[in-house]
Amino acid sequence: MMLETYRGTYFHPRTQFITIDTSGNVLESDNVLFALKKGDDISSVSGFFEGLASYFDANEDNDIKFTCIHLENKEQREYTCDIEFKTFANDQPALVIIHDFSDHYKYYQEVAQSRNESVINSQILELKNKYLKEKEDFKNTFIANFSHELRNPLTGVTAFCSVLQKTDMTLEQQDYVEVIKSSADHLKNMIGDILEVSKIEVGKLSLNEELFDFHELIEMLEFTYSVKAKQKNIEFEIEFDEKIPRYIESDKTRIKQVLENLIENALKFTLSGKITVSIKQNQRRARKVNLNISVQDTGIGIPEEKLEVIFNSFTQLNNAQKFIGTGLGLSIVKGLVELLEGKITVESKVKAGSTFKININLKYPINQESTSLERKSDIERKNYLSKEKYNILLAEDSELAQMAVLKILAQEGNFFLDIITNGEDVIESVIHNEYDLILMDIRMPGTHGDELTKMIRSLPVQNCKTIPILALTANLYDTDKKRYKKMGMTDIIEKPFDESTLLKKIYKYLK
Repeated sequence: MMLETYRGTYFHPRTQFITIDTSGNVLESDNVLFALKKGDDISSVSGFFEGLASYFDANEDNDIKFTCIHLENKEQREYTCDIEFKTFANDQPALVIIHDFSDHYKYYQEVAQSRNESVINSQILELKNKYLKEKEDFKNTFIANFSHELRNPLTGVTAFCSVLQKTDMTLEQQDYVEVIKSSADHLKNMIGDILEVSKIEVGKLSLNEELFDFHELIEMLEFTYSVKAKQKNIEFEIEFDEKIPRYIESDKTRIKQVLENLIENALKFTLSGKITVSIKQNQRRARKVNLNISVQDTGIGIPEEKLEVIFNSFTQLNNAQKFIGTGLGLSIVKGLVELLEGKITVESKVKAGSTFKININLKYPINQESTSLERKSDIERKNYLSKEKYNILLAEDSELAQMAVLKILAQEGNFFLDIITNGEDVIESVIHNEYDLILMDIRMPGTHGDELTKMIRSLPVQNCKTIPILALTANLYDTDKKRYKKMGMTDIIEKPFDESTLLKKIYKYLK
């Protein structure tokens, strides 16, 4: 009867009421959770109850609560409970109330665990992102440094090949120089490929749209690769749709790069047979022409299981199939096609050849007949210069680059050249001398070239705000270009440069 009175004050269905005497012996139990009979020791439920005797005090009431206590019944079923222990001063039996909150605690444990896992996963993701960023920064810094240091000696090789070709040489010597120049160009292209892939992967490659003669570009490719194919005893043909607009507005360099890489790839892996390049107009709409471009070869082909990975960086087939090179060409093609908002696919069969297909939209001017690209070359402008001699400052620490620039400018006969090898001396030289143009290496010892340019622009000296300053650099990320322009640089000369490139830029900015 006493237990029914107590139960009436509680509403939780999973609650057991037990009365005990001061010795811990059970007087009554409703056995909702644990089976007990009169006279049983309450500690038989759990050793937790052995210490309850210390709470008995005949002089006052006690109401003690314990939370999240783990108990187990005879069937080895586990409970997580809250326990109340009530003693009374008037010699009434003590009351033990066991609330089964197993589901409640399990839910909160799952929530806490989920929350902890979420926090941990978030921290792991943050650490991964930090690691990836540090890895990416390191890679880009390494590539930039590697590219710059390699391009300095390459500049010397390229420039002096151009100079040598203008001297009196025997036919044998001319052949040697041509071999050196060809090797230097190949090395330059490989360095460019590595830099290009890096730009594509980090999303730092952008398009430079210009108006150009698309028909002329295809004619040039047809001439170049007909000669190369003939050297390998391979047929080469371009099927070109004459309905395609002559003048296109897009990035000529990138389109040329895509076509060259695909044709070079076909040449590399075709030992006999034919390479066919097909460029067809699909439709025109809203000043855009849709083209289907395919490069088909009769080469060694690609296994079906490799078709999904051939566009990955540094991916090659096995050595038995004679795949050689950097493994970057197709990766660059895919990245550039996607940058041009096109799509590339490949079909291939081992020993039967491959076909790479591109679908792309290119902008074109409506009035094709009135479009003209005629303009005078930059080197021709030297005939209209106002001075006989121009003062040029070269800020460059590479001896090879210094010698190359000195030799090229000396042959022109229009220049006086000052050479400074340390960034700290550049400002002093600009203050005490009047220059018509400055060639500024970006990675100068002491202070870098872009910082020096900013200082020059701020000098209270005549001509310092307007003097052309041309950056000599291998760093050609868009972020680099924007920084150079913000610092006050006029234009960029990419390393390695040859005689023609250097003179075109110089004559372009001389008054």
